[in-house]
Amino acid sequence: MKNITLLLFFTITLAFCQENKKKADVTDDFEKSYKEQKDANLLPEHTEHFDSITNLYSNYKYKVSFDAPNHWSSDAGVSEHTIFRTFQPDSAITFAINVIELKVAENEKTPDIWEMYQIQKEKMDYTYKVLIPKQFNSKAEDFKASKTYLKNKTTLKRQFKYLVRELDLEYYNTSIVYQTLIDNLSYTFSLDVPTMFYDENPSFYDNLIRNVSFLYGKDDVNKYLNKKGN
Repeated sequence: MKNITLLLFFTITLAFCQENKKKADVTDDFEKSYKEQKDANLLPEHTEHFDSITNLYSNYKYKVSFDAPNHWSSDAGVSEHTIFRTFQPDSAITFAINVIELKVAENEKTPDIWEMYQIQKEKMDYTYKVLIPKQFNSKAEDFKASKTYLKNKTTLKRQFKYLVRELDLEYYNTSIVYQTLIDNLSYTFSLDVPTMFYDENPSFYDNLIRNVSFLYGKDDVNKYLNKKGN
């Protein structure tokens, strides 16, 4: 696969992070989204599990779980590639998981996301520095990108804030986005929280990403579910 295809892949993945982007074109380089496969009955039974009491979501197809705060609401989100969204409606706080499955050759090596970012920063930041400001008639402020790790996986983290104007309200929103590649899957974990709430308890919001787990087999899934239930 050509590098330009991977760049397109990243750009579309980032665009899907926006919850009000309901649909996008699908190219031959991507598998159908989880929602499309589910609606078309292309998935086996029990490919996901949601415990409404503990607010624990697990997706066995994409081998990812998230232990959301118990008092938050949860659903599947509105974006095509969102598999899970948890939120506080009264405070406009949202955490979402997006997954895109890329068609790749059997022996093709997954690129390192941080190394790729060093080469293509402008293209990969386009969504955050151009599309989001246009969408909200605002601009991305205090933008920073860094290399971090999520369960030993190299992860690209971006953080910035932008001004939101809604009816008679005007406030800053802080956005934190983590993206990682595992085999042919691109995972994007995005948190949006009003800056006034973020500044009151930054450690809580920064540590939400720690509630993500990657599941590598049936035994791992069972152990995780049993641990959550104890």
